[in-house]
Amino acid sequence: MKTNTTANEEKIAMFAATAMSLEVSSYPKPGNVHRLKDFKETTFEHFLISALSAISVFLKAPHSDSKTNDFGSLFYEAVLKSQCFQSGGNTHFGTLILLLPLSMAAGLVFNDEKGNSSEKTAKKVIEKAADICKKTTVEDAIGFYKAFEMSNVSVQKIGNGRSENKTIFANSKSSNLTNSKTLDSTNSKAFDLTNSNAVENIQSLKTSLFDLMKRGAQRDMIAKEWVTGFEKSALFSKKLIENKRFFEKNPKKCYGSFINSAVVYTFMEFLAEFEDTFIMTKFNQKKASKIRMKASKIIKKDNGKRNLIKMIPKIQQLDRKMQKDKINPGSLADIAAAGIFISLLDGMAI
Repeated sequence: MKTNTTANEEKIAMFAATAMSLEVSSYPKPGNVHRLKDFKETTFEHFLISALSAISVFLKAPHSDSKTNDFGSLFYEAVLKSQCFQSGGNTHFGTLILLLPLSMAAGLVFNDEKGNSSEKTAKKVIEKAADICKKTTVEDAIGFYKAFEMSNVSVQKIGNGRSENKTIFANSKSSNLTNSKTLDSTNSKAFDLTNSNAVENIQSLKTSLFDLMKRGAQRDMIAKEWVTGFEKSALFSKKLIENKRFFEKNPKKCYGSFINSAVVYTFMEFLAEFEDTFIMTKFNQKKASKIRMKASKIIKKDNGKRNLIKMIPKIQQLDRKMQKDKINPGSLADIAAAGIFISLLDGMAI
């Protein structure tokens, strides 16, 4: 059993916890928990504690690989630690789905790159993370299901009590997981999260976690990240680094620090471009499209000037409206955390 950690492992774990903390700390990102807005059952502090609780797991991730079914056990442990140290329910379920394979991959790459952070390193990490996801096993799928069962989740309390068969992965910014119960509407009974025989079905059908992610990829952004090789997470990282450099050169256009400005502006760009699948799950596609259009209007009015300080009143107005209506783009928040992590691997300084 490994008892000592290396400098590379500590660095990767710190990057992961930093990414989770920066995502929730950046303000204002409309609809989600942030430093000035709590949900009824889940607070800003719950997210910070959850991020800190995962450090011990992220210290293990860099010297893990998918051949030993480590993702499932690491994921279960990370969710368990979060539940043990904070009472706000589900905080980082979706974020962990993305950050754990990236952290596992970072350990493999850092050993070859001698711990250096660079664009080349980040690219290699993304490639290896995609490979790790593809090699996940039946045991990893079981670990995921057990983490869901153990977490403080009530499927029944979600939304308006609807029972549509929707994906389970768009989840992390709600204290409840989702109103979804299935991974695939064509095989809903076999993989129903409320089905006591789900684990047995996974075993008998020999269904890997990557197979389950493929089933949900068309309807969920987090599952799709596994299938597309972390496509949106990598894009968020690229835009984040560009935006941070811009704000460093144009401090009068900032709102708060350079990194806060960069995260907020990049998040707004994504909110304007992509329809969040957690909003789709909790409400419907029309609602998700409406939020995208509202964000797009704010971005277009800026006309590429990235004058965040002037945009803030409109962003805050959108935040208040979304908070009032309980519309939270949780999937994009998960992708933002993964993008920040990749940016740190790329050498972005805070």
